[in-house]
Amino acid sequence: MACDDMELSSDSDNSEIFGEIGYTGKNKNTYHKRRLLSSSSESNSEINPRQFLWNAQNLIPKVFNFDENLPGIKANIDDKSSILEIFQLFFSENILKHIVEKTNNYYTTKTSHNKCSRLIAWKNTTVSEMYRFFALSMLISRIRKLSIDEYWSTDKLLRTEHFPRIMKKERYISLLQMLYFHDNSETTNQDALIKIRSIIDRLRNSFSRSFYPYQHLCIDESLLLFKGRCFSKHLIPLKRRKFEIKSFVVYDCRTGYIEDFIVYCEARKNITKNNHSAEIGKSGNIVMTLMEPYLNKGHVLVTDSWYSSPALFSLLYQNKTNAFGTVRKTRRGMPNISNKLCKGEVAFQSTDKLLALKWMDKREVLVLSSCHSAEYVGTKKSDVRTGAPILKPSVIVDYNRIMGAVDKTDMILNSINIVEKTLKWYKKFFFHMLDLSIYNTYILYKITSKKNITFAKFYLCLIQEILLKYPNENICSNKSGGQTASKDNLLRLVSRHFPSKYTNPTGTRQNGRRKCVVCSKHKMRAETRFQCKDCNVGLCIEPCFELYHTKKDY
Repeated sequence: MACDDMELSSDSDNSEIFGEIGYTGKNKNTYHKRRLLSSSSESNSEINPRQFLWNAQNLIPKVFNFDENLPGIKANIDDKSSILEIFQLFFSENILKHIVEKTNNYYTTKTSHNKCSRLIAWKNTTVSEMYRFFALSMLISRIRKLSIDEYWSTDKLLRTEHFPRIMKKERYISLLQMLYFHDNSETTNQDALIKIRSIIDRLRNSFSRSFYPYQHLCIDESLLLFKGRCFSKHLIPLKRRKFEIKSFVVYDCRTGYIEDFIVYCEARKNITKNNHSAEIGKSGNIVMTLMEPYLNKGHVLVTDSWYSSPALFSLLYQNKTNAFGTVRKTRRGMPNISNKLCKGEVAFQSTDKLLALKWMDKREVLVLSSCHSAEYVGTKKSDVRTGAPILKPSVIVDYNRIMGAVDKTDMILNSINIVEKTLKWYKKFFFHMLDLSIYNTYILYKITSKKNITFAKFYLCLIQEILLKYPNENICSNKSGGQTASKDNLLRLVSRHFPSKYTNPTGTRQNGRRKCVVCSKHKMRAETRFQCKDCNVGLCIEPCFELYHTKKDY
């Protein structure tokens, strides 16, 4: 994940809790990896440390009540909704109409004085074609090749038969070149995100409107590699990929659903201002902006050390929101827990609202919480040498569990990454938002269908449904009237298929059958009452149905 903290883990078999000079014994059995502490030098909290009265007492936390009737899907979908129907909660035909309109207008203004050879044959795009364009971009990210030309290569070793059937290479490149989201004549302000503002606002609204989160929320950074010219490019000197487009994302911890996001430059200018802005600093203001719809409802926020501070957690507490996470010892307002601890030892101090706990793992880890005491809980693990149960502070266990789920989300998002190296920043970020939308579709589909489907399989099913609903009529047409290979279901070998009886819409008996596509391919005349409804083809129940869905060359 993009957060900078170390993973908090240590194996301790002691349950005694001590204060500032506490000791729980040594433990040498720690094997988990760590999250590296953030190296950012920004000062994010300006509060006077004397405002926090720390002592060596354990905290008795107050966890605010949360209405369990609030969370869940709010969109009009159910277990019968298809993957494409859920995806269109975010990328509906209306938003595609907007993109189509701006893309066509951009071609008119861009090429009025400069006729590019590739664009001479341009014709205005449509919603159907734009859906196919996005499906093809998704398929490109799924099938990795060295260059864009290789996807349309006729070489027997590189050939991908379906690409030219979906769209010609020249047309795909033209659409990628002309893809646009804004009318330049409408620019009336200094918004750095104006070229993609309309898409950002629509998606943020659809994300939050479709699902309300459970009690635990997490804020994380999302970094998109970019080396070109960009207003919001963020320098990270210690990383190999030094230049990134940075955004901040709020997740639902239980499902991984992305509730909202803001871009780095947007966070610098358009964050919520309040009377405590100087105290909580830049990162704290980002948190308060993202958390604004969820304050005073009993949520619990999990953060890493880039955001955490006593001032921020106190402000959240005033708004009936608990919080916990790793924190830097240099934060203003933090107590000076100066004890030199051995591995497995713990020390802590508290105020009337906050607990600051130092845990000695392979290195010191400092956490801050408004909803934990310094008690130990079981980890369902045992020491391999002694067999004694391994215990850890509850705040450490909760942090590792929740951040582990966020790590999984980041891993899935990094696995798709529909971007091209040569794209301009706004196009690259648009495809990043498409990635976020696909991921949210995956989360909602798993909830509604109650199917434990893998993301890889889901991803192909989404592409398949788009191509089936928005086919390329120009390429699929056949003047001879016969069925062409390009009308074949491009992804018939993916997902599960079930036979169903064919019902003739006209109600006449003589037309109550369909030609079997497998028999027809072998020049045999056969009519059947059965079909695959998903693939929209007639199939003999045996053996043609199995052959069609399991054999590439049936």
